Amino acid sequence: MRTLPRRPEIPDLLEPEPPVVRRRRWGWWILAGVVLVGAAVGVALTTDDSLGKVPGTIKLTGEAKTFMLDDVRVGRPPVSLEALRGRPVVLNFFASWCGPCVREMPALQASAERYKGKVHFVGITFNDSRDAAKGVLERTGASYPAAFDSQSDLAVDYAVRVMPTTFFIDRDGNLVERKDGEISERQLRTVVDRLLGS
Repeated sequence: MRTLPRRPEIPDLLEPEPPVVRRRRWGWWILAGVVLVGAAVGVALTTDDSLGKVPGTIKLTGEAKTFMLDDVRVGRPPVSLEALRGRPVVLNFFASWCGPCVREMPALQASAERYKGKVHFVGITFNDSRDAAKGVLERTGASYPAAFDSQSDLAVDYAVRVMPTTFFIDRDGNLVERKDGEISERQLRTVVDRLLGS
């Protein structure tokens, strides 16, 4: 094995980079960070209630469509939105064949008990038989009023696109928010507390 002769050390004639330049680089990073944080805060402030929003909720305006329908459970009084004026209403479209609808019913029942006397909770059937809807209400322990919409006309009036869908209506009968898809008890509490504060 042949070894090459060692090259003599060549002195470094360049001066080392002054520390000021390094400080300047850090300054640029700090400035960029401040700008990014400022932009994020600006977006958050201009986005309507984005920090406190429950995922999947959509702000609504306008008067809620009134209705009067028989309760799913025969012998109970009819369900009328007009009669519920004066308190906020949580209006939930459900079906016995919809897994997420069935899963969220205990959360709706627990919230109905928590806000009893302050907020009305109402279920509305969608594309379901009376017996099947009654059965799922009994199995999940949901005791709040549940209107039987035999032709699902109300779902059309409310432009329901997915199941389940929950509408939040203020004490004056105006639509405030809509939640598409399953809702948890914690999410319900967030929106209902906001509804009570409005």
